Amino acid sequence: MKHRGKNMAPLLAGILVGMALAGPVANAATEYFQAQRTPHPIYVDGQQVQMETYAINGHNYVKLRDIGEKVGFEVYWDGSAAQIVSDKPYTGQPPVQTPASTTAPTTQDYSAQANPAIFQGELSRENYNAIRDTVLHRDEIAAGSYQPVRMGAFTRYGIIDEVTAAIGGYPVYEPIPQPDGSFTCTAKCPMSYKEALAHTQSFVDGLAEKSDSDKVVAMAWYVADRVTYAVKYPSPSEVLSQDGQLPGACMSYAHSFRFLCDRANIPCILIHSQDHQWNQVYVDGQWWDVDVTGIDAADGSVAREKIAVMEQLSQNRGDLYKDREPEVTMFAKELLIPGSTK
Repeated sequence: MKHRGKNMAPLLAGILVGMALAGPVANAATEYFQAQRTPHPIYVDGQQVQMETYAINGHNYVKLRDIGEKVGFEVYWDGSAAQIVSDKPYTGQPPVQTPASTTAPTTQDYSAQANPAIFQGELSRENYNAIRDTVLHRDEIAAGSYQPVRMGAFTRYGIIDEVTAAIGGYPVYEPIPQPDGSFTCTAKCPMSYKEALAHTQSFVDGLAEKSDSDKVVAMAWYVADRVTYAVKYPSPSEVLSQDGQLPGACMSYAHSFRFLCDRANIPCILIHSQDHQWNQVYVDGQWWDVDVTGIDAADGSVAREKIAVMEQLSQNRGDLYKDREPEVTMFAKELLIPGSTK
């Protein structure tokens, strides 16, 4: 039998794999189900191997742990469930977790660098410092090796949640409760983006030698080529894991574009009006509007090189582009680039 990657289906031809992982479990199964040892031979890549086999109520069973050891993939019991890692060698032991420090790190006063006009109500200096610290340590927090600092007072599912939703899609920023009743702002990388990450890797790698403005243009058209406007809402994980065109509204354009900006280290936020969503990016020392939905609508009638992907914020584009929450936008910009709205 071959055993590459996830192709585990033919592993035991005609053998129903049991979930017995250790001696006590096997013994309990023997007593309760009247299991009987059987002499069935097991072969891996054409070579016979030794495994314990059991007949239980008319079915054949082997230990999953034995399969992992003989075939060469990781399997272990984590205290609550069986875990299989197909691309790691067998050890039979759960990985050692490096715990985050139990002492909360000292909060730096990042707010001293920010525009003082952004601080009001729950958009406080204390919350700014906590979220800014998470932005700066996002990779360590996502990996579990850094403990976020405590946040100040705020109302759940209110303006602070709007701010964290504006600044990141990959990683996701989110206030989470702590055992003592306080909150910290976490950063996590959803597994649902695994295919999109793999599918866009070569494109992102190809941006390395471009200027930041050229990266923005390339990413905007990359998204526009994969969405066609319709009142549907595919996520970035759907849009960016394929090369066709999915029907999607402005939310799909804006979130997919921000996902690519996050990966290319271009500061990018989401902006909302009453009926539209678009992005702003920080390039060449200033913030710019980028409306991927809008450039996609214009594409086809004019050559692409004549379409302005990045536009000045000062342009009056009517109510469609009237920011619904300007205080959230200002706070979000300052979290990514302190002092950029002064």
